[in-house]
Amino acid sequence: MISSPIKTAYIVRRQASGGGAEQAAKRLAEHLSADWKVHRLSAGMRLYGRTVAGTKGPGWWRAVRFARNVDALLKDRPGVILSLERGPDCHIYRAGDGVHLRWRMLRFGSSPIWMINSLHWLYPRLEAKTVHSARFVAANSKMVRREMETYYPWAAPKLRVVPNGYDPAVFFPDPVAALRVKTELGLSEPQKLFLFVGSGWERKGLGRAMELVAGYNQTVGPDQSPGMLLVVGKGNPKAYAERMKGLNLMDHVRFVATRPDIVKFFQAADFFLLPTLYDPFSNACLEALACGCPVVTTQTNGLSEFIDHGRTGFILDDDPHAAVAWMRTAAIERGKVADSVAILTVEHEMRAFSDLMEACSS
Repeated sequence: MISSPIKTAYIVRRQASGGGAEQAAKRLAEHLSADWKVHRLSAGMRLYGRTVAGTKGPGWWRAVRFARNVDALLKDRPGVILSLERGPDCHIYRAGDGVHLRWRMLRFGSSPIWMINSLHWLYPRLEAKTVHSARFVAANSKMVRREMETYYPWAAPKLRVVPNGYDPAVFFPDPVAALRVKTELGLSEPQKLFLFVGSGWERKGLGRAMELVAGYNQTVGPDQSPGMLLVVGKGNPKAYAERMKGLNLMDHVRFVATRPDIVKFFQAADFFLLPTLYDPFSNACLEALACGCPVVTTQTNGLSEFIDHGRTGFILDDDPHAAVAWMRTAAIERGKVADSVAILTVEHEMRAFSDLMEACSS
């Protein structure tokens, strides 16, 4: 399939805006362009005189049409196909969305209600097709690799773990910025700032994060100020009004839209909370750690593999009181928290993908 002396790379992602996968696609395109002729393929884009389908119709139809169009467009063309999308055939599949069957089980358990959504039928089939076609499958955590081995045992030889990376020139501890942000928010220096970042608030566990902050505030003495939860991202705050009222958090939660200077919140926060139901590898958690902010998350977040439990963060179990007790007494050294993920840079991530691309081109 690969015969041209000019190395051509195709980076495939159906949606070309927003989200961690789009950031990854952009990073890959920029990095590979030094040695490869890179083509980005997304729904609605034109390549070789054709417009790639997948922008119209219900979700299941867009997914199917996109996969079929990409397969037809790239069939027998020289080059290496790196897909960040379930469905298209490829040489390398970056499984950044994890394993859909695992997510479906965590979300619905034994309930058959998932059956009413056609995507829950379709995505496992598209995923299996892409995994089968790929020479390499890049899981971004050991957790996802184990899930792949469970649901697709025949794919074990092609699995590789390539963790997400962060930019150390952007994400680093800054105590001066931290003090400035707390002042801007009207917080006193001893007052704790809890941070939650992301969209898809239900899946990422905003309700449970609120319960953790409420539990923390219940332990604060009468001469101390309660902590504040800052929620950054897209969602519906009104949907959480009753819960905040019941938890006595109406004056202790603030919502702000996603913003480009979010790094300052990572640098200022005392704890980053992401009690997610399922996250293959949370970029926000990685960026928080890189800024020296300890992370409280779950075992179903692939990033938890890089948390030194009780030192650089806390991995939740069924007892919320344990996490609250830890946050009350933890002696955090932000420099050591940042050092714990020093190896997980974008450069390290891109080098791993470059090696896989070269292996496919030989």
